[in-house]
Amino acid sequence: MVHLAAATAVIACSGAMVKAVTLAKRFASLPRPILLVGETGTGKSVLARFIHSQSGRAGSLVVAAGSEVAEPSVEALDGLHKALERARTGTLFLDQLPLWPRAAQTAILRAVEEESQACRFIVASDRSLNELVDEGRLIAAFRWWIGHFVIDVPPLRERFADIAALSYHFLDSARHEFSEPGPAFIDPKALNRLLTYHWPGNVRELRGVVEWSWLRLAAERGERIGVADLPPYVLADGSRGRLNLAGRRDLSVWAFERAGHDRKRAAELLGVHPNTIDNHRRVAAR
Repeated sequence: MVHLAAATAVIACSGAMVKAVTLAKRFASLPRPILLVGETGTGKSVLARFIHSQSGRAGSLVVAAGSEVAEPSVEALDGLHKALERARTGTLFLDQLPLWPRAAQTAILRAVEEESQACRFIVASDRSLNELVDEGRLIAAFRWWIGHFVIDVPPLRERFADIAALSYHFLDSARHEFSEPGPAFIDPKALNRLLTYHWPGNVRELRGVVEWSWLRLAAERGERIGVADLPPYVLADGSRGRLNLAGRRDLSVWAFERAGHDRKRAAELLGVHPNTIDNHRRVAAR
């Protein structure tokens, strides 16, 4: 699990996300562009902030979204040049790569080739570079520039321990943000429904679900989110997945940490026997 300052927090408890964060830390100090690939809502912008925080660069993180320059115009390209200038000693995060017009791609490559730009680049895309090139939406030279230091950000449905960790993170955040008594726990059966839901909206959707359930129960003075307290569309989902063994082990490790290394409390969080927590932690430690 990775916990950092609030502005750059990354929660990584599943093996796939831990791998992504490990690569991010390894690439952070390198003066090379980094590509983050993953579905919308998986946390690419959070990972970009984390990489910048670990880079040691003096400047700030400047975000430029493809939606802002999707229609090539003098104003849009002027905005891009201003972003390049603002990020000179920092990091320029180019979000929504599929929406970036070829004219903007050319302008970025020209700035890099002329060595007029000293900033570090992080690019995020929800599509593969090959797909974008084949469709004519990405200049081939841009692919060769950005396609080496790549970090795959897995979808939430494949990150079982992250679903649990993020659910409780959003639960804790709701209690502080809304400043009123509310549920502090998620019933294991309700947590299991969250773990096996397919999460097409990824982390953004999970946050909305947890906050909706929290506010609903807070109004009723409930102390624990149960199955019946989840949104109807989550309960009606017919494409529920199954927890694999690696996911169960990651969950046990997360629960043990969440419970302050109390195996009985960890077991209560997941609705399992304490021996299950011990066995999973033992295997995970090998």
